Amino acid sequence: MRSVNTSRRSLLKTAAAAGAGLVLTGGWRRPCEAAFRVGDVPSRVSLSDLRGNSVVIPSDFKGRVVLLHFWASWCPTCRAEMTTLDSLYGTYGAKGVTPCSIGIGEKRETALAYLKSMTISYPVLLDPDSSTRKPYGIAGIPTTFVLDRGGSIRHRILGKAAREGLERIIGSLL
Repeated sequence: MRSVNTSRRSLLKTAAAAGAGLVLTGGWRRPCEAAFRVGDVPSRVSLSDLRGNSVVIPSDFKGRVVLLHFWASWCPTCRAEMTTLDSLYGTYGAKGVTPCSIGIGEKRETALAYLKSMTISYPVLLDPDSSTRKPYGIAGIPTTFVLDRGGSIRHRILGKAAREGLERIIGSLL
């Protein structure tokens, strides 16, 4: 019985010390770096495309509806989504819609191998250092943001984005 009480007391002391440490250091009050939200205009970020050219989001797409699709080479759902996005680009590209897939943590060689069996005609960008993960609040792959012609975020889709839903969103922004 004594060892149970000693263990319980030890656990309570540890928890109290940890809580005191958070309070003393301001851990509970420290503001979190907020991710972009619907209505925000994301800050400029420069990434490289598969040819090494620099692309600046969102300014290089000003005046267009942009489907920012965050993907990774280990994601089978992403492959299907990229095919859907390419089809949407064929349908709506002339009307001012551009998909843009961003490989989170992907190196050029890995991305090229992943895309080898696919025909993608829209921009595919690389973020090998995952620098966009935190500001965009990427908690899971795939994640898609829809930006309006002014560059403001209008929609955030966590997980698979269905073609029908994307077409409704595109129609509302054209």
